[in-house]
Amino acid sequence: MVLTGSKSADLKGMISNSESIFEGVLDLLRNPISSYPRRALKIGIKALFALCLAKNTRHIAVAAGAPEILIDRLAADFDRCDTEQALATVELLCRSPEGCAAFGEHALTIPLLVKTILRVSDRATEYAAGALLALCTAEERWRDEAAAAGVVVQLLLMVQSECTERAKKKAQKLLKLLRDSWPDYSFANSDDFGCSEVVPF
Repeated sequence: MVLTGSKSADLKGMISNSESIFEGVLDLLRNPISSYPRRALKIGIKALFALCLAKNTRHIAVAAGAPEILIDRLAADFDRCDTEQALATVELLCRSPEGCAAFGEHALTIPLLVKTILRVSDRATEYAAGALLALCTAEERWRDEAAAAGVVVQLLLMVQSECTERAKKKAQKLLKLLRDSWPDYSFANSDDFGCSEVVPF
């Protein structure tokens, strides 16, 4: 790809700040080339991830519709590697206020992220947890939605699993955040966690 292959920082900046570049990449994800759809999706998600590595370009991706396209694709037809890269991009975009808001307003975002935990790969789990942490930190209503989707069970399983240490730290932060949101809620007394050896944070 031109962006990752360029040796000029100025050229990279010009490319990544171009709205037309984002629109072209997102169009590739929205309408992949019919002759090689898998290849087109793979190129598209790699390009979008590379573009979103720069903090000052993420608002362009959000404005161009990246959140909706990413969630719709994640719910449909990405393979494991593309799912990991798509989730990494979701986490990056959730670090900006506008990105977090756009993902939070999509009805499928939180249920999909919760469902992804421990089901695809360790990397996918880490990125999904990171995106959920950003969303749940931003809005109480998204904490409520995550809890309703079963996130606490998934987080408790995460801290007992062999996933990455970074993923476990994100899970611990999320559990603490949920505890602080509902101080009267007892994980230990819940039927779901009665047999768990995990101590709530």
